[in-house]
Amino acid sequence: MKHNLLRLAVILLLLFTAAGVRAESSVWIVSSPKATIYFAGSCHVLRASDYPLPPEFWSAYQDSRKIIFEAPQDEMAGPAFQQKLLSASIYDDGTTLKQHLSAKAYAKAEDFCRKRDYQIEQLQMLRPWMFAMMLTMQEMNRLGAEPNYGIDHVFNESARRDRKVIDNLETVDEQIGFMTLMDKGMDNEQIIQTIDELEQINVKLPDILNAWRKGDEVKIEELSLQELKNYPKLYSILITDRNRKWVKNIEGYLQQPGKIMIIVGAAHLVGDNGVIELLRKRGYHVEKLKK
Repeated sequence: MKHNLLRLAVILLLLFTAAGVRAESSVWIVSSPKATIYFAGSCHVLRASDYPLPPEFWSAYQDSRKIIFEAPQDEMAGPAFQQKLLSASIYDDGTTLKQHLSAKAYAKAEDFCRKRDYQIEQLQMLRPWMFAMMLTMQEMNRLGAEPNYGIDHVFNESARRDRKVIDNLETVDEQIGFMTLMDKGMDNEQIIQTIDELEQINVKLPDILNAWRKGDEVKIEELSLQELKNYPKLYSILITDRNRKWVKNIEGYLQQPGKIMIIVGAAHLVGDNGVIELLRKRGYHVEKLKK
């Protein structure tokens, strides 16, 4: 599967659906003499039909006093973040999307929007990365997948209701920064690949979903990271640099007493540069949680 914003929206992504007998899930556990940390691979958008979740998720949640997300969920839903996101995602110099894409890439985008009855004229102010993200989210919505069903939203709401301690690995400003850097790496070929993948989403989605639900690390890496590695700068910005930074914070949590659940995109947890393997290289024993 080629790199595209579908993976970044669901990173990268990763949804799931009921399929066969479940052997494992995308939840891991690591312990130190003082602490226990559960790692839950997140799907940022899901469908109502994708519930109930595998029981390991709720087991980890119930056993944790603190829930840590990639970024502060409440702030990201607030008007201040939305305004910053808007400012970072549009052209304010009078130019348009059409002027910034090659004729080939724009024709591809225009044809896709016409087939889906999306009004590309209303998206001309968007930078390419946000344009691709908008198309991705519209396609996901068409299939019934929405952020309100995503793992992050569901557990943030539960944690607020249950008065658990909530924290995050990154700030909203850092999130905006990643998006700005991503814009610099979004070229015409990636726009074309994104649309090619969106045209096949009905066919390819089940593979993504099943890999997540089974906790198939090899398949998750293949579907979400394999082609991203062909873009070393983006791969470093979105995956490896962030993972290494997170691991330093995680080692700090392992020195504090208590039980914690850390919820991040599933693609951050798998592979040689994933959080799980980085912790193993530092001498920690990490294994799948089995309920």
